[in-house]
Amino acid sequence: MLNTIFSAFLQLLIFSLIPFIVYLIKKKRASGFFEYIGLKKSNARANLYAVLLVLFSVTPLVLLILLNKEFQMIMTNPQSVSGALKHNGNSIETVIMILITAVFKTAMAEEIIFRGFLAKRLIAISNFQIGNWVHSIIFGFLHAFLFYQVTTNSLFLLVIFLFPTITSYFKVYLNEKLADGSIIPGWIAHSLANIISYSLVVFYL
Repeated sequence: MLNTIFSAFLQLLIFSLIPFIVYLIKKKRASGFFEYIGLKKSNARANLYAVLLVLFSVTPLVLLILLNKEFQMIMTNPQSVSGALKHNGNSIETVIMILITAVFKTAMAEEIIFRGFLAKRLIAISNFQIGNWVHSIIFGFLHAFLFYQVTTNSLFLLVIFLFPTITSYFKVYLNEKLADGSIIPGWIAHSLANIISYSLVVFYL
């Protein structure tokens, strides 16, 4: 449990430090950093669409995990995040670890560095469509690369590339077009998707 908390804190710190250093160099001040990365209030409409986005992003993956034995083996591999959580057993402590990992270590840290920093900067130097798609492809590629350490199953790697790529695009759309630059909708969608997928692997498979 303490290792999970420390790991989440360290990842959040590292993923926040990169945009903070860039902001500090550019602005010569620390104030306004949260606004810069989009850590600010969202609105109910954008947040609701974020919840609906989860249905789109999680349902196909859940079906593949439930119906495909090889996918199940990949997701329960101890080298994967979900597999590592599963090997802690079924307990209240595991539930807490799932929440910490899903909401803070992965979702919040990745939303800050990818949607709060990379997407915003790419959009700023190009335009919304180019910046958003470039950031989304990078995000999808990194997911596929990480799972390549676990499996060479081409179908799984394609799925794990496509869905993060597509959902990343829509998360930025919600953030920038409906939530005035807030990354909260993306964080909500990312957190819920993680909680569902991790819980499925830990408690069902």
